[in-house]
Amino acid sequence: MRFPILGRLAIVAGVAVVLLIPLSMIRDKVAERRDRAAAVQKSFAEQTTGSQALAGPFLALTCEETYADGREKKQRPCSTGLFVPADLKVQATAHVDQRYRGIYPIHLYRAKVELSGAFALPPQPAPGAESARAWKDAFLVLAISDVRGIKDAAGARFGDGNYEFAPGTPYTHLRSGLHADLGAYANLVLESDLAFHIPLELVGTSRLAVAPVGNQTQVQLDSGWPHPSFVGAYAPDRREVGASGFSALWQVNHFATGGNAFWLEAAASDKLFSSPRLLGVAFVDPVNPYSMSYRATQYGFLFVLLTFAAFSLVELVWGVKLHAVQYALAGSALAVFFLLLIALSEHIGFGWAYCAAAASCIALLAFYLSHPLGSLARTALFGALFAALYGALYVLLQSEDHSLLLGSLLVFGLLAAVMALTRKLDWVELSGRLRQPLADAP
Repeated sequence: MRFPILGRLAIVAGVAVVLLIPLSMIRDKVAERRDRAAAVQKSFAEQTTGSQALAGPFLALTCEETYADGREKKQRPCSTGLFVPADLKVQATAHVDQRYRGIYPIHLYRAKVELSGAFALPPQPAPGAESARAWKDAFLVLAISDVRGIKDAAGARFGDGNYEFAPGTPYTHLRSGLHADLGAYANLVLESDLAFHIPLELVGTSRLAVAPVGNQTQVQLDSGWPHPSFVGAYAPDRREVGASGFSALWQVNHFATGGNAFWLEAAASDKLFSSPRLLGVAFVDPVNPYSMSYRATQYGFLFVLLTFAAFSLVELVWGVKLHAVQYALAGSALAVFFLLLIALSEHIGFGWAYCAAAASCIALLAFYLSHPLGSLARTALFGALFAALYGALYVLLQSEDHSLLLGSLLVFGLLAAVMALTRKLDWVELSGRLRQPLADAP
């Protein structure tokens, strides 16, 4: 061969490319397990209770229209009026339990919620040209996305009276929730105080959201869960997150939401619970084994290339001869690491799974390469190199925001090491030495 070094590099590169096949299969397996976990969580939510969204309370007023039918006056119902509070305060404290269905974790929370505030008395509807409209009966309506999660709804205090909740949201477009009968509208006119207080206990999974329906809304969410992800259209005005949990405060006014008209349109189109103007928190697990394992497989080919570069450097500096089959077997061990990682992380924590899988593969590779390397010192050095590579990969996985920077520095460091170790190497003499057996052949 005229250029034996280039030919050898081509063979090694070919082996590395072939290893893309098992790496791709392992990546597909990780995605399959991730989808399976998501399906289990969805099934649990369908059979018990799902994410919760809370909207309200609303003041619902039934309407009656008096019109002339010839000489006779008749009455007929007209559209129910729905009104948001002038002031709304939501105080929620959520306790999160981690349940399991099989090997798959599910975050189930129990939230104690208190809603308080006050309504401004809406005026009577404007009369038509040939008819007169008037409010008749009043209801306090609370919209809840999944009523299966209602564990306690003791009732509501409105003005000077206490009212019991009943299931459903009559006379409104709201999809699901509770209502309390406040009596006739005429009684509200006599009330000097339209303040309300509603205690509630809800159970849900994954996410708790609140619709800031008030003209002035203040939402306070507290929990012992240390990994919140704040979701929705509004970032918290104040938040504190620590190992013992989090506390978050939102303050939103009707200028930012669109006011009563926006929420009425959302309710009428059955988009109240899917509105982009909700706010809340998702109880996420940042060390999700499936997302972390999938990210790890994305660095798999880079991992193989770095290892093969180390092998090639050893061949050049120490004069060790490695066959293409040895490259392939060592690369296969690196690929199996990712399979071990996802399998173990489903049963133990991701950190422990990573340590166990990495230690197993480092021991296997060191044992396999101990014969061609020829000495214990060289084997130990190579084992330390593998440990450094696995450690670097773990740092990359933990530093998602800085992964590109760290990966670039890692590749640059390896390139610098190769250039430093081979700067005095006579490539022409080495190429001639590799061709020598061919020249001496009969």
